[in-house]
Amino acid sequence: MDGVVPTDTSQHVMNHLAEASKRIQRLVFAFLLVAIIWAFVIEDMFAWWLARIPLAEGAGSLTIYSPYAWLDTKWTAVGLLAIWTTLPWAALELWKFAEPGLLQREKAWLSTMIPTGILGGSVLVIWGWGWGFPRLVEMANSAGMIDGVGAHYDVVSLFAMALAFTWFVLLLFLQSLGLTVGRGLDLITEDPLDSLRLRLHFVSVTILYIVTPPALQGLFLAATLTLIFASEFIANLSPLSSRTRGRKSQTIFDSEGDERRVLLVDCACVDVCPRLDQEQLGKNIGMMLANAICLNPGEVGHLCERVAREQITDVVISGCDGSPTPGNMKRSLEVMNCSLSGLNRLSTSIHGDSATPEYIDLANRIDLARASRPWSHSAQSRAQLKVIQGQDLPSTLISSSTSIQPWGLRLQADDIWVHNGSNLSDQIDIQMID
Repeated sequence: MDGVVPTDTSQHVMNHLAEASKRIQRLVFAFLLVAIIWAFVIEDMFAWWLARIPLAEGAGSLTIYSPYAWLDTKWTAVGLLAIWTTLPWAALELWKFAEPGLLQREKAWLSTMIPTGILGGSVLVIWGWGWGFPRLVEMANSAGMIDGVGAHYDVVSLFAMALAFTWFVLLLFLQSLGLTVGRGLDLITEDPLDSLRLRLHFVSVTILYIVTPPALQGLFLAATLTLIFASEFIANLSPLSSRTRGRKSQTIFDSEGDERRVLLVDCACVDVCPRLDQEQLGKNIGMMLANAICLNPGEVGHLCERVAREQITDVVISGCDGSPTPGNMKRSLEVMNCSLSGLNRLSTSIHGDSATPEYIDLANRIDLARASRPWSHSAQSRAQLKVIQGQDLPSTLISSSTSIQPWGLRLQADDIWVHNGSNLSDQIDIQMID
């Protein structure tokens, strides 16, 4: 079935499972091949790492208390190194699998997270194991030693501590990066209960719980709170968090008490239709600028993304009546229960050619009032009536019973065309023509 993304195609779930299975099989084969290679050099890697820890300077200060635990540690290290080596390929496979079903800003978020996360995470891992953890052990050793008492340290425990420390720093980096990029792309709002924010925190806390060794379980709660609050604090420091992404719609209620969010697409129709003045629009109406939404698939994708992200209920096109828009866009809006209409300003004259700026401004405000209540003609007429009753200019209001402007109509300087005039003729003086 059709989905939110306009390029979605109908595929059976087994097709997706088959594609995922092929990609996973390739990754597993690559993982096993790389793991075999790392298995031959893992002892040299451990020797290099242990030599950097200050405790290894004293003979016999490092001990292996359990041979079985040591074997488990070595194979864990082999697995982690194999995952790290195949991570770029795994990220590429993930991108190819997920990209067709992502919205534009979701693609931007994931395409930023993948390379930055892999590169930045790799730098942190190398720095942490090569310099950070040895320095941490050195400080702890100098602060906690008792005179006259010797100390022996378990290599397995040191590895577990280093691994837990690495996971925490890595998760903090990725969590901060995800929140920063998400807020910069307006995928994450200021709402503390934003869905993407909660998902990121849930995944991070779950991973942290899994990788925390039993000896450090007592620190899990403190580590969780630190991870959440520190990542939010770092994300707030980024200048991306204060970027404005355009005018958003505000919730209003219709006559039946249903919530409505209106988005006006100011389409220039390839620079043929003039732009609208946002000051003449109702404050509840969101705005999206488009050059030619009928011809630009990128603008269609951006519109569908805003509808899904902001839960838009009504989309209004400025230049046309909405009928020329692409079929895939209409289907996507229908899936999201969003209505589509248009002001058709490209084909309608709303004031005379010699009208003064005051009459032009009034005509625009009367016409644009329709966009604030697009769900019914009666609601549009009430919005228009409110604008008309608040004006002081002597003008001639002209309309037709069908609200379709007769071909060849020429408005005078003080003439203003009113759509849906038949709904207003009982309350104000409107000249009806056919």
